[in-house]
Amino acid sequence: MKYLNACKLVFLFSFFLIFSACKDDNTSPGEQVDVHIIMGQSNSLGVGHAYQLPKEMREPQDSCYIFNKASGKYEIIQAGVNTQSQEGMFGPVVKAAQLLRDHQKKEVYFIVVGFGNSQLFKSNESEIQDWHPESNELLPFAKSEIERARKALEASGKTPVFKTLSWWQGEADGTYSEKANVYLENETAFFAALDQVSYLANTKRIIFKVFEDVAAMPHGHVVNTAKIKRASTDSRTVSIIETNSYDRIPQDKLHATAKGQLQAGTDLFNAIKKL
Repeated sequence: MKYLNACKLVFLFSFFLIFSACKDDNTSPGEQVDVHIIMGQSNSLGVGHAYQLPKEMREPQDSCYIFNKASGKYEIIQAGVNTQSQEGMFGPVVKAAQLLRDHQKKEVYFIVVGFGNSQLFKSNESEIQDWHPESNELLPFAKSEIERARKALEASGKTPVFKTLSWWQGEADGTYSEKANVYLENETAFFAALDQVSYLANTKRIIFKVFEDVAAMPHGHVVNTAKIKRASTDSRTVSIIETNSYDRIPQDKLHATAKGQLQAGTDLFNAIKKL
């Protein structure tokens, strides 16, 4: 009898351990949070001067978070400090995040990965880094940064849902006809490569046009025509943003001013607010 009771106790204890292990293995995921990605050239990062912003826009934006590649953590967005632009500068993420937070009444999360003066055209030269997927240069780095950002959210107990990917690029490709003329196939290949990342395969896309009135970029219209044509066959591209009206640096028509970046952020917000 004592032997049977001992066996029962061993059985019950074993069952308890198995049950506990199963329970631990099936813990529910953390709180889901929407994540928005901004990629591209220098305008996607922004060269607007933060000191030109109103005081309330220069302050840390509560409940607006950006992944800071320098720290490897999400931080509260502050123009000129951690928006991934050069020190003292900011891009569209500041206004877009502020408006989205106020609209949704909840925390918002952004990832910004950009490279100034970067082309999509495959250069075949290691000295000229480009976004083309066959080059294995900027795109793999961007993917790794997005992955770092994803893991940082998961480590904080949250489950990221990648809602949108905004793309503001093409100035470098609009400079020369041979680059602009193949922009359609290159941008198509670019997004196809991003779709190989499982958690990016359902993101909605927002496309910023490039400026068309810049003497140093005579083929901007060709690039924009390619953007429109690709988007017309892509149900996930939900918005193409016009940029020609953006206020720009007088001596540098390629870049939006602080005022122009605020407009870019507002346009981005309007494109993503209902997604």
